[in-house]
Amino acid sequence: MWNLFKHRILNNPLSITLALFSSFNAYALSFDSQSTNASQFNSDPKHGIFNISYDNHFLSKNTSQRSEIFDLDEWVHGLKVDFQSRYYFNFIGMDVSLGSATYINNGIAQGGNNSGSSGSSTGIAQSLQPSDEQTFNYVSASYEALTGSTVQQIKACSPSGSTPSTPSHCADIQLPYGQERVDYLRQPQLGNSSANEISAITQAYTKMRFGSKQQPFHVRFGLQSLNLETFSTSGSYVLPSSVFGALVSTNVSGADVYYGRFNQYHERGSSQFIKPFTSYSQEQRVKYIDVLGTQYTFENGLVGQLEMGRAGNQLKKYFGKLYYLMDVAEGISLSLDGRVGLAHGKQAYGYYDWLSPLNQFFYVQYEDYKSRYYNVTAALHTQNSKLYFGINKTELADWGSGYFYDDQSAFNSTLALYKNYNHKNELAWVIGLDYDFSGIKLPGLNLGVHYARGKRPGEDIVLELDEKNTEQEVGGYIAYTLQSGLLEGLTLGWHFARWQGFENNEDSSRFLLTYNLANF
Repeated sequence: MWNLFKHRILNNPLSITLALFSSFNAYALSFDSQSTNASQFNSDPKHGIFNISYDNHFLSKNTSQRSEIFDLDEWVHGLKVDFQSRYYFNFIGMDVSLGSATYINNGIAQGGNNSGSSGSSTGIAQSLQPSDEQTFNYVSASYEALTGSTVQQIKACSPSGSTPSTPSHCADIQLPYGQERVDYLRQPQLGNSSANEISAITQAYTKMRFGSKQQPFHVRFGLQSLNLETFSTSGSYVLPSSVFGALVSTNVSGADVYYGRFNQYHERGSSQFIKPFTSYSQEQRVKYIDVLGTQYTFENGLVGQLEMGRAGNQLKKYFGKLYYLMDVAEGISLSLDGRVGLAHGKQAYGYYDWLSPLNQFFYVQYEDYKSRYYNVTAALHTQNSKLYFGINKTELADWGSGYFYDDQSAFNSTLALYKNYNHKNELAWVIGLDYDFSGIKLPGLNLGVHYARGKRPGEDIVLELDEKNTEQEVGGYIAYTLQSGLLEGLTLGWHFARWQGFENNEDSSRFLLTYNLANF
């Protein structure tokens, strides 16, 4: 990785020049912030705001997935332009964002078999092998069907140390399946290795406002980025994703109320303007996604929020949150954050998972999908630091974060870290520290570290016959922003994570650099 990095720098003067005027988004963990739905789409600049920035993002990731080893070294850079208008005639305005991204280097390598078993030469394990490394198989049968007698047949046909070859009768097992393009890490900014660059309009919407300051009424219509509780778009590190539709907000008796309806989206790895939603199975159209929510701050400072969303008649989600911040001593405060999420899916809603006996990824459907999670986090705050501890429990089934195929929404939990810790019946916890070094006369330097661990009961989980039912990670970030000089505001950062569990191991490093050219 480092040889590649040095080779590219020493032999690419253009990259050096661009890096000196570049911008980089350092994403820190934030578990104590109150929801800001109203502010995110009701901003009211007195004058038009115009920003142009250059982003440079280098990602190195090594993954051992059961029997295969994948290595990703990706270097991407791009320009972003954002314009946010004022409200003309105190009534109407327009916001536009566009950008372009290009690979400096894109290397995804697939290693050899690492399982100690070469697999099967006959039967189901061979008949369902991918045609090449750019595709993988998925089951088109339901989860309920797989939990029947077929499971025992699959287990009996699974190669093992004592049974290096698959019994001949396994060839009689037939499962309906399809193939999907591989996106092993769901990380490459430009989609796949055949694409070298993208240019896209990521936001283009009209905004209107009515009423008074005491009774505001805001409307946003068009292609836009979102950050709602159950539905959000990807901020990405170079170009973001977005959705097309309408978002309305107002205030009713002191409560912020918002409603959105969306029917198309722009994916972050494509130059295509917008495309329709499809179900996770990609066999059905999702005509629209509705989100309705409200947030209220009580007199004692307690903040409550409720939100519900639905993807056509295929999936419904419900979310609740309570947040409270209290002073415990001079300069010290304590925040408590409690969340609960419920999901119910119909019409074969499902998600991608790992079928251990066949040593492959599969898309698994549910005729009647139900999942829920509970999340509680406490954080101790000082002027320059935050120490936090959070617990999350997921029940009934894995929590599916998205509403549609290619949805890049985040799992709304403080356990949404490098991994989501959202497996069926998983109990997980995290402890972490964020620190701002300005308190010891090093302004601009920020550091964050965390350790997380999750465990599931040792039950016989059909699709996840792992050797161990635990996972853990160590991760964090360090970022520094120049405080003065010609490049004041330039930020350098490094995000890192090491994860182990469920027969997998991953190491990830991100090197990022950010500078707003408007500041220069």
